[in-house]
Amino acid sequence: MTYTILFHMAFYCAALLVCLTSIAFTIFQKRTDLSHNKMFLLMNYIVLINALTCFFAEGLQPLTQINAAFHQLRFALELFYFIVHCALAPTLFYYVMNVTRTSLDRPKYLKFLCLFPFIFTEILVVLNPFTHFVYWHDENYAFHRNWGENSIYIAAFIYTVLAFVNLMLSWNALRRRNRYAMTYFFCLTVFGVIVQFIDIDIKSELFCEALALVGLMLTVENEDDRLDATTNIYNRNALKSDVKHLLAKKHSMNVLCLKITNIDMISKITGVSNSDEIMEDVATYLKTFVPREVLYHTDVNTIVLLQKLDSYNKNYIDIIDFAENIYNRFQNDWDIHGVDIKLTPVIMIGDIPTQIQSLENLLYMIDSPVPKDFENSILLEEDLEFFIRRAAVEAAVSNGLKNGRFEVYYQPTHNLSDLKLHGAEMLIRLHDNVIGDLYPDEFIPIAEQAGFIDDIDDFVLNQVCAFIKTGVPMKLGMDCINVNLSVLQCMGNGFVNKILGIVNQYDIPKNFINFEITESVSASDYELLADVIKELKSNGFLFSMDDYGTGYSNMHTLFSLDFDIVKIDKSILWDAEKSEIGQIILENCVHMIRQMKRKILVEGVETDSQINRLKALGVDYLQGYYFSKPITQNAFLKYCEAIELERSKIC
Repeated sequence: MTYTILFHMAFYCAALLVCLTSIAFTIFQKRTDLSHNKMFLLMNYIVLINALTCFFAEGLQPLTQINAAFHQLRFALELFYFIVHCALAPTLFYYVMNVTRTSLDRPKYLKFLCLFPFIFTEILVVLNPFTHFVYWHDENYAFHRNWGENSIYIAAFIYTVLAFVNLMLSWNALRRRNRYAMTYFFCLTVFGVIVQFIDIDIKSELFCEALALVGLMLTVENEDDRLDATTNIYNRNALKSDVKHLLAKKHSMNVLCLKITNIDMISKITGVSNSDEIMEDVATYLKTFVPREVLYHTDVNTIVLLQKLDSYNKNYIDIIDFAENIYNRFQNDWDIHGVDIKLTPVIMIGDIPTQIQSLENLLYMIDSPVPKDFENSILLEEDLEFFIRRAAVEAAVSNGLKNGRFEVYYQPTHNLSDLKLHGAEMLIRLHDNVIGDLYPDEFIPIAEQAGFIDDIDDFVLNQVCAFIKTGVPMKLGMDCINVNLSVLQCMGNGFVNKILGIVNQYDIPKNFINFEITESVSASDYELLADVIKELKSNGFLFSMDDYGTGYSNMHTLFSLDFDIVKIDKSILWDAEKSEIGQIILENCVHMIRQMKRKILVEGVETDSQINRLKALGVDYLQGYYFSKPITQNAFLKYCEAIELERSKIC
C-alpha cells in the first residue's frame, strides 16, 4: 500500500471521526427535534457515509490489480459516494434556509424547484455505469473525471451561493455568534472543495466539510444559552432574539401567552420550592400538541407560544381552538407532587404586527400583572386593549419625564367655619402628544410598577417647594400645600434623607408641606410607615391619611400612624345623602376621628346641602368641585385673587 493511499485514508479517517463526534454529541444533547437539527444530522450522515466509502474504496485500490472483482466493488463504492455526496450541497442550502427562517418566505412550489439541480446530478450519477458521464476507469483502473463531475461541482456551487446569499440577507436578524460562525465555516468548506478540485490527490473536501460541521455543532446547534434548563423549552432571551429576527424579516406572527396566576400559592401548598417544576408539567403537556421550537418560558408563571405565519402555508394550528383546548385542560386538576391542584390560567392571544407592533409591546403584555377580573379566561382582540393601553401609558410616562410633559395642578381646600382658603392639594397631570391628557389614577400605578414613581414624586416635591419659595401661599393666607406621597417610595432606603435634601435646598418652612398617604396602602405596612412618619414629623412636616373609608382602614392603622388630618373619601359623603345607613356611617367616621383628636377634611363637596350636613357634624376642612376642580397654577392664583377680592367687598 503506497504512501499516497495511506495519506488519503488518513484524511478520510479524520473526517469519519469528526462526524461521529458531531453525531454522538448532538444525540446525547437531545438536539434532534427541530428542522435545522434534522438537516444538520443529515449533513453529518452524508459526510460520514462518504468518508466510509472513500476509505474502503481507497483501501481496495491495490487489490484491483489482483482481481477484477475488487475493481467492480471499488467502482460500486465510488458510485455510492457520488449518489450520497450530491445531496450534501442541497441539504446545506435547506439547512441555512431553516436557520435563517427564509423557508417561511417561500411557497412550496419554489422549494421544489430548488431541487432540480440535485435531481439532475443524481440522474447523471445513477446512469454513470452506462454513460460514464461523471467518471470512468482506464485499463489500469485509474480514476478519471468527466464533464458530469464538473456539473456536480457547478450544482454544488449554485446551492452554496444561494445558501450564502440567504445568510447575507438575514445577516442583521441572526445572532452575532451565528453570523460569523456560519460565514467562517462556509469559507472553510469552499476552501476544501477548491483544493481537491484543483488537485484530486489532496483529499481535503470531506475533512473540511467535517470540520465545518463540528463548528456548526458548537455554535449554531448549541442552544444552551437559549434553553430553559428545567422545562427544556426556549427562554426569554430566545423569544426576544426570535421576535427581532422575524420582525426584521417582516413576518406575521400569532402570539399565545399563558399565565398561571396562582402559581405562588400552589408552590406553598404543595411544598414545591421552585415554581419551574410546575411549569415543567405544563410545558410537557403543551409539547404534546406543538413542537418545542415554538414554546418559550419567559417568566416564573408564563409560557409563550409564537406561531409564525406566511402567505403560502396556512396556520398549522388554529390558535383559537388551541387556546380553548388549553383552557379546558386547566379546568381539571393537575397532579403536582402527588397532590391534585387546580391551576388558574389566563390565556392572551394577539398578533404581530396588527395588535402588537413591537417587541417592547409584546414584552409589556407578557410582563403586565393580570387584573383579577381577567383571571381564568381567554383574552383576545378588544380584551387586549387593556395591555396595549398600559404599554402606551408607560411609554407616555417615560417620555413625559424626559421631555417635561408633566404639569402640577391645584385643588383648593377651605375651612368649614368661614369657607376661607385653607390650602391646596397639588395634583399632577401628564400631557402626551400621542394619547392625550392622562390622570394619576391611571398612570401612577403603572409608574410604580415600571420604576418611574421616584422621579415623579421628586418632580412634584420640587414643584411644591418652588411654589412655597415664592411666598405666594403665605400672602394668600394658606396653611399648607398637600402633596400625595407614594408609599412605595416611602419604603425605600434613605427616603427621609432624600426628602430633607430636596426641601432644604429651598430653605422653606417644612410645616407648609402636608404629605398625603392613601389609606389602602398605608394599612399594609403601618409599622415601617410609622417610623418614617415619626421621623419626618419630627422635622416639621405634616401628614394626612387620604381616601379614608375606601375599604382598607382599621383602627390599628389610625392609632399607629400619627396623622394630623384624616381625609374622608367622597363616597362616604355621597352615600350619606342617599340613605340613612350612609348618614350613620358618615357620623360614626367623624365621631371616631374626632375622638382620636385628628383634624377632618371631607372630599367631594359639591352642593350647599352637603356643606350644611358637614357643618352639623363639625368637620374642619372641605374640598371639592363646589369650590374648584383641579386647575393649573396660573388659574389657581387667579382663583385666590378672586376670593380675596370677594372678601374685600364684603368687608
